[in-house]
Amino acid sequence: MYKRVLVGLVLVSLVLASCTATQTPTATTAPTDAATTAPATTEAPTAAAKPFAGVTLHMLDSAEGQTDAMIALENKCMDETGVTMNVEVVSPDDVRTKLQTALSAKSAAYDIVGIDIIDLAKYGAAGWVEPLDSYIDEATKSDILPFALEGISYNGQILGLPWKSEFMVFVYNKQMLSDAGIANPPATWEELVADSIILKEKGIVDYPVAMTWGAGYEQITSDYTMIAKSMGAELFDQDGKPVFNTGAGVEALQLMNDMVNKDKIVDPAALTLKGGGARRDLLLGGQAAFVFLWGNPLVYMNDPANSNLAGQFALAMAPSGGAGPISLAGPMGMSISAFSANKEATWAFLKCIAGPSGEKELFLKDGSPFGYTSVLNDPEVQAKLADFGGDVTAKQAENLAVRPSLPYYSDWSSALQDTVQKVLTGQAEAQQAMDDLAARTIQMQAEYAQ
Repeated sequence: MYKRVLVGLVLVSLVLASCTATQTPTATTAPTDAATTAPATTEAPTAAAKPFAGVTLHMLDSAEGQTDAMIALENKCMDETGVTMNVEVVSPDDVRTKLQTALSAKSAAYDIVGIDIIDLAKYGAAGWVEPLDSYIDEATKSDILPFALEGISYNGQILGLPWKSEFMVFVYNKQMLSDAGIANPPATWEELVADSIILKEKGIVDYPVAMTWGAGYEQITSDYTMIAKSMGAELFDQDGKPVFNTGAGVEALQLMNDMVNKDKIVDPAALTLKGGGARRDLLLGGQAAFVFLWGNPLVYMNDPANSNLAGQFALAMAPSGGAGPISLAGPMGMSISAFSANKEATWAFLKCIAGPSGEKELFLKDGSPFGYTSVLNDPEVQAKLADFGGDVTAKQAENLAVRPSLPYYSDWSSALQDTVQKVLTGQAEAQQAMDDLAARTIQMQAEYAQ
């Protein structure tokens, strides 16, 4: 059941930490060999300096996750620990499926495990990840921001270190709006549609709103939930009964359909696109004016090294559908596989990449989100936050939704994605499609209860 997150001062602070820009590196492979990826050194390593020399670890990621900054940090952590880290790079769609297949088979194929908050209960209940309470000292635990801690805690145990403790923000091209004579960014969905039509009619951009709604892509669920909650929808009632097929739940899907097929402000090609980098790059290339991205992508987008349009991008509150400028939260964690044969080495490497120093480095280089108070309070971080929409981010933090917490979430989310795709491709009407999804959801509930 949906719960609204009214964050208050503590979460306002932590959300300022939720600043990311996912850069797709030119190379699509991650470090796989210490001889070719670890930084060169002129000093012979010692046993004390390289406590896990000779140990090889494995993790799974997408090319989008393996940014230049991330690869540099992995190399640094290999150098510090002596570990050789093999990163298997697959498509964004395959990361979750392949990882869960290995874990369900109790395979030791992957030592480091990334967990999205939507999978936290599943992984915890199944015993797929190692509880870290005996690894994490009190100083580190108390340093984790509350919102980030929520994304790694299950049944009284800490199952990981904070990773991408983020939420979506609304980015727009202020130069395009100025050229169109639009004084302010849209504050409602109606204004977003109207402004987009103006941008089209004036020949500034053909498809002003950048979306990535490829089949089977979790971002469909994220965007639908955000829009529906901004319209005041409840997806499930207090008894857990699906109600997204009534009122605003249907209106949200109809809006998504209208943006593609009626108002034509979203490119039909969006129905084949996946990855936050893909929708971000539409703005970087001047092919769109509005986008929703996780974290704070302005760190990357307003860097002249990454776009000729750097400096034109700004943050605004998410459009309201009547219930407020709701956006979507989605903290994650980095964990140790319960089936790893090298848990101590994995912990050493995990501390390096997902501890405060590693997360600070990633934030300063490409805006990746962090989950620690000490990083938030760091002067370098504070200075960068001030330059990249920290005030808007703090306000947005007071208006966040989360995806529903369901034991059958994976099946439900996949069914929702299929429902949205059918409507957007003209195979079904919004109301009937949501009625069908509600009926299927009731079946899922019955099957799970058996």
